[in-house]
Amino acid sequence: MKFYTFDELTYPDVPPEFGPEVRFTNRFCDPRAVNKTYHEHLDEWAICEELGFDGAFVNEHHFTAINIQPSCNITATAIIMRTKTMKVGVIGNILPLRHPVQTAEEFAMMDCLSGGRFIAGLVRGVPFEYVSYNIDPFTSRERLTEAYDIITKCHNEELFDYEGKHWQLTGVSIWPKPIQRPLPFWMPTGSLETIEFAAQRRITGCQVFYPSAAFKDSFDLYRKVAHERFGWEPGFDNFVGARLLHVAETNAKAIEEAKEAVAYFFRVFSRPVNNPAPVPGLNTDRSFQHRQRIEHDFPGPHTPFEQMREDGFIVCGDPDYVTRWLENDMKVAGYGHFMGMFHVGNLAHTKVMASKQLFAKYVMPELRPLNVDQPAQPQGAAASAPAYRVRESETSGHLPLYRDFNYVITRDSPEMLREFVQSENGKVTAGWEMRVPEREPDGFPYQIIFVGPTAEHRGSAIRLRLTTSDDSEVPDEAEVRLETAHETGAARQVIFQGKYRQFRKIPEQQAPDAAVAVQQRVVAQDRYVIRLAVTTPAGTPLPDPAAAASFFELECFKHVLNVTA
Repeated sequence: MKFYTFDELTYPDVPPEFGPEVRFTNRFCDPRAVNKTYHEHLDEWAICEELGFDGAFVNEHHFTAINIQPSCNITATAIIMRTKTMKVGVIGNILPLRHPVQTAEEFAMMDCLSGGRFIAGLVRGVPFEYVSYNIDPFTSRERLTEAYDIITKCHNEELFDYEGKHWQLTGVSIWPKPIQRPLPFWMPTGSLETIEFAAQRRITGCQVFYPSAAFKDSFDLYRKVAHERFGWEPGFDNFVGARLLHVAETNAKAIEEAKEAVAYFFRVFSRPVNNPAPVPGLNTDRSFQHRQRIEHDFPGPHTPFEQMREDGFIVCGDPDYVTRWLENDMKVAGYGHFMGMFHVGNLAHTKVMASKQLFAKYVMPELRPLNVDQPAQPQGAAASAPAYRVRESETSGHLPLYRDFNYVITRDSPEMLREFVQSENGKVTAGWEMRVPEREPDGFPYQIIFVGPTAEHRGSAIRLRLTTSDDSEVPDEAEVRLETAHETGAARQVIFQGKYRQFRKIPEQQAPDAAVAVQQRVVAQDRYVIRLAVTTPAGTPLPDPAAAASFFELECFKHVLNVTA
C-alpha cells in the first residue's frame, strides 16, 4: 500500500451563523485568513516527506470556500519546492474549463521541477463551475476527451496540428517536455462514462467519501470494462481510495475533535450559484447504474456522526481503530493507493499535524504490506505511451531540403528592390537585389534566415532560371552567387556559390527535394541587402533577369523579433 496526503483546502473562517442557504460570495473571504491557511497547509503537506508518506496531492475548484485552490498547480509547485523525494500530484485540473496546451505545459514544468516526481490528474468539475464559466455542460465529456488527447500529443509528439470540435491548434511543440515517459495520470472514476474513459486510457481511478461497498462497485466495474472492452487486467496499483481522516490518542478524543470540523465541511459546501435542481448535461441515465446502494453513498447534513464514521465518510479514532477500519476498506475495495484527507474542514493546524504523526507512526507500517501488485504482472502494449516522436534524418544518403520554411522570396515579393545587368571586363553579371523589411512601428526588427545544412536536412532551397536575349538559358559555366550584406557593404556573407549547371541539370526544380540548397546558415537583418547574381563568360548572350522565363525562388524563414504585446 502506498500512502498520500490530500485535502480540500477549505477556507476556515466562515461565521457560524451562515449555512448553504447563503450565497457564499467573496464577502466572507479575509485574505489574511487565506494567507494563514495556505502556509499551514504547506507545512502539513511538506512534513509528510519526513514522515514517510509516498506523496501529496492537491486539487482545483472555483467559486467556493470548500476549496480555495482555483489554480492548484501553483500549490503543487510550492510543495515540489519544499520536498526532495516524495511524489507530488494534482487531482486534478478541470480540463473542460482550461486550455489543454497550457495544462500540458504546466504539467511538464512541474515534472521537470520535481525531477520526475509529478503525477498529473484530471477532473470534469462540478455543475456550478460550468454555470459560472458559462460552459455548456452537455459538452463536458467532449471537452474532456479532446483536452486529454491534446495533452497526450503535447507530451509525446514533437510538432502537431489539431482540428477538434472545441479546440483548433496549429504548430504546437511545447517546451519543456516532461521527464517521465509516460507521465502518470489519475482521475476520479464515479460515473460509468468516466470509468470507460479511464479504463481505455489506463488512467488510475480514484474514489472518495463513499462506503467500502461503493468503492468496490466502481473498481469492479473498471476491472470489467478494462478486461472485456480493452483487453487488459488492472491491478491494485490502478486504484486509489481517499478518506477524510483524523487520528488521536483515543477514540473519544478523535471523535470530539472531528465532529465540529465535519459539520463545518458540510456548512460551507456551497457556491454563489445555487440551483434548486441538478444542472443538466453532466451525467446520463446510465452514469450510476453500477452503484448498488446509491441512496446511502453520501451522507446528508443530518446524518448521525456515528453513521458517517461507520460508513467511512470520516474515519476517525485511535491508531488501532483507524488501522482496522482501513484494513477492511482496502481489502474489500481492492485499491493500492490510499489518500488521507487529514485537514478536515476547519480542523486546527496543530491537530492535523498530530494526526499525521500518529498515522505515520502507528497506522502506515501495519498497512504497508497490503494490496501490492506482483512485479511480474503482464502488461499489454497499450500500457506505455509511444516514445517521443522526433523527425529523423533520412537514412538513404539523400537528405531532404529544409522543410520548416515559412516564406519564399520571388521576383514578386515586397522585398524586391531591382533587377540589374552589369558589364565588367567582358563579363556580364545579372540578377536581383532584395532588401530585408524595415522595422515594425513597435521597433522590432525582421530577420530573414537562410538555413544551412544539418544532420536532418540539406538546407534552404534555391531555385533559379535565367534566360538570355535570345531566349536560351545562360551557359552552364556561369557563376552563381547568393550573398547578403549591410546596406553600407559591411558584414558581407556568402550564402551560396556555385555553377549554373547545378540548377540546369535538375529536370524539375519544383519536384520534392530536387532543388539546390544553400551552403551555410546566414541571417540577414534589417537594413541588409540580399543579392542573387549570375556572372556569364565573355562573348555569351546577354542575360535578361526581366524576361518572362527568368525566375528565382529562395525558401527561407522570415522572423520578426517581437517580445512584447
